Amino acid sequence: MNLFQLSNLFMDAVETLKQKAQTSNFAYLKLLQKYRFNNDEMHYIFEGYEDQSFYFNYLQGLSSNYVTHISLGKKQSIEIYDKIDWAKYDKKRIIIFIDRDYSRILGEAVPTDNNIYETTYYSIENYISNSEVLKRLIREILHFHEEVEINKIVVKYESELELFIKNIKPILAWILTIRSHRLKANLNMIDLAKLFQISEDLSFSKNSIDKIAYLEKVTHVKTPEVHLSGFKHWYSITGTMPSYKIYLRGKFEAWFFITFFNRINNYLLKTYNHNSKVKTNINHSNALEIIGPRTSIPKRFENFLKQLFP
Repeated sequence: MNLFQLSNLFMDAVETLKQKAQTSNFAYLKLLQKYRFNNDEMHYIFEGYEDQSFYFNYLQGLSSNYVTHISLGKKQSIEIYDKIDWAKYDKKRIIIFIDRDYSRILGEAVPTDNNIYETTYYSIENYISNSEVLKRLIREILHFHEEVEINKIVVKYESELELFIKNIKPILAWILTIRSHRLKANLNMIDLAKLFQISEDLSFSKNSIDKIAYLEKVTHVKTPEVHLSGFKHWYSITGTMPSYKIYLRGKFEAWFFITFFNRINNYLLKTYNHNSKVKTNINHSNALEIIGPRTSIPKRFENFLKQLFP
């Protein structure tokens, strides 16, 4: 065996280990390994690495003795919950955090328990995208403090967000159609900047593009043949929800929020001659880390924590 073959063999072994590490079984075994029956150490199970940046904004200070586990997905977190022998392990010490996503809308089984926190909205990204957070970012990152002008920008944000929601509903109906047919589409491949844009004057508009063709191309999923009434069914579902944040995918709302905010710097310069000399760049990779600590605690989560730490 030559050096090249040895190198390939080594790389294959590393890749295999990486894949094994990305299973619920790996996180489950780590939990069993770390759990001690003779202390009060907390174990927090998150879907992804970014979730910690959001939740620890509220968890810090409640317990200094804890271990975190990353399941790499809601399905994996539920698998861990199902594997644990709750006759032996204390539910007050093992807390699982999951996103709501489309499970409830699609009628999928989701366990409910005192140690499971499921977001009210689609995902945690829906919580960091709101007018109050936008105000804070304008003040704290762009260093602009003219309240009347800030309120005008917020009104603009809310009106353009309504247009965004209206125009993205067909895409959400397509996603629900795909999911209802149990087709696996990688939604993370969807780049909304290809479909929509926000101009320098903070106005939303849609691009001239065949959206369904684009979605099929990037997600590698062909739209199933369904009657128009089937598509309309999922479209109408969105109108029955008490909040758009329940059906609007969190990463989609975060895209609108981040893109809108990143346009404000130049807008302030052109409109009010305000040069923020901004040093903090917010993007989709660091949004939860930067914006999470600036987000008010969700009421349901606050009540959940009171139950855990009375």
